Amino acid sequence: MTSRIFRALMLMAVAAALVAPSTLSANEGRKIKREVKPSYPQLAKQMHVSGAVKLQVIVAPNGKVKSVTALGGHPLLIAPSEQAAKDWEYEPAGSESTELVVFNFSPSE
Repeated sequence: MTSRIFRALMLMAVAAALVAPSTLSANEGRKIKREVKPSYPQLAKQMHVSGAVKLQVIVAPNGKVKSVTALGGHPLLIAPSEQAAKDWEYEPAGSESTELVVFNFSPSE
């Protein structure tokens, strides 16, 4: 019984996280200094395209984004998401790190 409740709560938490914010950073290891939100392409709005774009971001020790790789998402939403993530800046660290960034798009935005 308690495992059912736990699963239900976890499912609700994941669903809320995917709907509420427009940007999620799954790895809290590196603090974000500058965050840029992606533009919502006009064609995607007209077609009512929505959903999440998942990106793997490689961050250099100086905090600059070194590379961005799309892990999933609608093709119309990937390019603006990658461009926005490239403009992010993180706090400096002793070594390179890999971050997971998720941008959520909704036609009502």
